[in-house]
Amino acid sequence: MMAWQIGGTILAIAGVVALYLSWRSRRRSWPLVLSGWTLLLGAVVAWGNTSGVDKGPALGIVVVVMVASVGVLLVALRRPVKRRRRIEQRIVAQLVERPGSKNLAITANAVAIVLLGFLTSITVATAIFMAGRSAGTEHTANLTVTMFAFPVLWAALTTFIGYSRSMVARAVVAFGAMALSAAIIAVTSTGG
Repeated sequence: MMAWQIGGTILAIAGVVALYLSWRSRRRSWPLVLSGWTLLLGAVVAWGNTSGVDKGPALGIVVVVMVASVGVLLVALRRPVKRRRRIEQRIVAQLVERPGSKNLAITANAVAIVLLGFLTSITVATAIFMAGRSAGTEHTANLTVTMFAFPVLWAALTTFIGYSRSMVARAVVAFGAMALSAAIIAVTSTGG
């Protein structure tokens, strides 16, 4: 059991470092992003082998969050504090007094991105639950996996939808995930 804990912690550290390096690079590095998330998933799986299917992944997620928090703290301590930019009071007053259509468009776009990520992640999480139930997974374990999958999916999908430059890629990922999930839900709910 100690080997799984040490291995999970090492995988969590490696995953956070990979994601940090991808964030620091000037160009988008999909291999670093994918390897970082894969290592973090491996950390959760390794911790899942320590305390059972319900408690183990929860401990793994706690370890990942703690490692990421320590990483953020270390980066924050190494960086000098930047001077804050002063926004002219005139500009602030204009934004408060009469919000323009540009502000409304930005807000509507952000709300649409978050809602699309939310709906897609609900559909995928439901498909995960239904597939687990169809496979005979114990109910509490199935709920636990779904409970942890949903916020991770929501964050990942919303981030991808928000930052992807290609509208086609956004649509393919969001609606492709929904279509595949709907098919899984349909097949598993009929008992097939």
